[in-house]
Amino acid sequence: VASVYPGMGGNVLIVCFVVVVIGGIGSISGALIASLLVGFVDTFGKVFFAQFSGIGIYVLMAIILIWRPEGLRNRGY
Repeated sequence: VASVYPGMGGNVLIVCFVVVVIGGIGSISGALIASLLVGFVDTFGKVFFAQFSGIGIYVLMAIILIWRPEGLRNRGY
């Protein structure tokens, strides 16, 4: 049981923003691929690199944005 308080979804909101940026703005298939990548990196980061697990998804985001600035799957307007 948890109580409701202002700002309770702040930590989830940041991860959701990272998923959308990695996947590509407006791309649902890109968001699906990015969410799987973020989950994989976060889980294995917590298992193998517990001290640095908090920055793993941000390093992933930086690498993907250097490689493809539009995200993994561009919507293609």
